Amino acid sequence: MNATGTRKGRSAAVALLALAAASGVSACGGSGDGQEEARPLAIELSGDGSDLRFSVPKSVPAGLTRIEFKNAAKAEGGAQLVRADAGHTPEEGLQAAAAWAEEGRPLPPWVHAAGGVGPTAPNGTGSATQELRPGGYSVIETESNKSASFEVTGERQAAEPGSPEASIVASEYKFEPNGLRPGRSRVLFDNQGAEPHFVTGAPIKAGKTLDDVRRFAETEKGESPVDEKAFFSTAVIDGGERQVVDVELKPGRYALLCFVSDRKGGPPHAAKGMVSEAAVR
Repeated sequence: MNATGTRKGRSAAVALLALAAASGVSACGGSGDGQEEARPLAIELSGDGSDLRFSVPKSVPAGLTRIEFKNAAKAEGGAQLVRADAGHTPEEGLQAAAAWAEEGRPLPPWVHAAGGVGPTAPNGTGSATQELRPGGYSVIETESNKSASFEVTGERQAAEPGSPEASIVASEYKFEPNGLRPGRSRVLFDNQGAEPHFVTGAPIKAGKTLDDVRRFAETEKGESPVDEKAFFSTAVIDGGERQVVDVELKPGRYALLCFVSDRKGGPPHAAKGMVSEAAVR
């Protein structure tokens, strides 16, 4: 599953937010005081080019999980999770998700965008705290489409992912940020919509406007209107799902965007107006 939903959407996101290794910024999260203890799930990406490979356990128990991702590869990479319902293999889920992301085909109801960790710099780490439901999973590096499979076993253990200091609520087709502060803080990304969403954001440069961001996301022409060294990005999650990530924010105005498409296909959500501004102060 390409984290931006379409080839054009991905290239726009890369150009807009310049997800450069030098930035060293990644989405991460953890368990906090007063919440159910999250079980760790270690995922590592290593290698280079066509030799990229994941190291992941064969199975993990269902429930609240702290996904700990290490990018030991030589280029930026992430760990997007895709879940397939019972009766379908992780490989079938991966194929269906790739057809949705890259070819615009409908995403079957038995395939789920299941979170994970967004783009992470080489030799960087990231984490996210979320519920893992039972089923067959694939973890995908979204640029190369390299993947590995694992199972989440046992009964569903519904749990909240922590006590965040701020939140970003996604729905069709908008973001509602609340409580974003400069520095490092735990942020709840809550998809209250019916469609899959993710959020990627960066500070808007002085003298630039949200309209400039919209135009650049559409045309990919000219100078980027955002500070590409201060981006953050989550993984894609289904409607009704949530995860807690840690983000490092600068004071100012942030552009928030989503580039995936509806389950039935179609244009990326940014083209449908899912470009919002957040004040960080």
